[in-house]
Amino acid sequence: MINNYDIYCLSFKNLKRREEMEYRFKELDIKSSFYDGVDSNDPRIFNNNNNSIVWSYTLGHLDMIQNFYDNSEKEFGIFCEDDIFIHKDFYKLIPNIIEDFKLMELDVLLLGYLIPFKISSEYNGFELKNNINNVNINNVNVNVNNDLKYIYHNYPNDLWGAQMYMLTKKHAKYLLDNYNIEYAIRSLNDNTLQPFSSDWTITKEGNRALIYPMLAVETADKKCGHYGQDTFHENCKNVNYDPSIYI
Repeated sequence: MINNYDIYCLSFKNLKRREEMEYRFKELDIKSSFYDGVDSNDPRIFNNNNNSIVWSYTLGHLDMIQNFYDNSEKEFGIFCEDDIFIHKDFYKLIPNIIEDFKLMELDVLLLGYLIPFKISSEYNGFELKNNINNVNINNVNVNVNNDLKYIYHNYPNDLWGAQMYMLTKKHAKYLLDNYNIEYAIRSLNDNTLQPFSSDWTITKEGNRALIYPMLAVETADKKCGHYGQDTFHENCKNVNYDPSIYI
């Protein structure tokens, strides 16, 4: 099978997590490029005296997107973090998901994210992605709702997480042009700008949707020491993780 996507995984100074991700990718016959990430000595962070953690993972994501845009010949880029369980049928499902992506003319599709409840289209902001009902593809009228092979929802701005997502080349360029280090520096003094964070920028722009059930579930092994945050992440895992489905 010829793939029209490349996968990139951000793994910052955590050998255990990287080895676990390498194992999952190998078991599922998935090829991925690992990126070591951005530390606080990077001049983009060091010279601006900012919150190094937030800027580190945001720049890490943007560097992976830059690599995809500059060096990949593939149509789509899939980007993930190193603390996820992956759907056991990932390799088999992705081609159909990409076809759905094209039918909906998406810019970004969330494949993994944080949510502590089961999604229903009846929930405000999580309506089924049905804003395009009939499109013409190669002179054939297609009803998108009937032809989609998976379930997709809109999502509100207060849905968080960039555990795994897919972008087009065009949208990758848009993100790189608009959310660069110059934007990050401006955001320090301009409270009208969204914070320089992947949750506020990369996952929130363009024609967007999420897939449900998700293809990547956070392992929730990262503890920040904040009871509310740690409980939230654990709840998200408990609601969505099924060991018979994810590895």
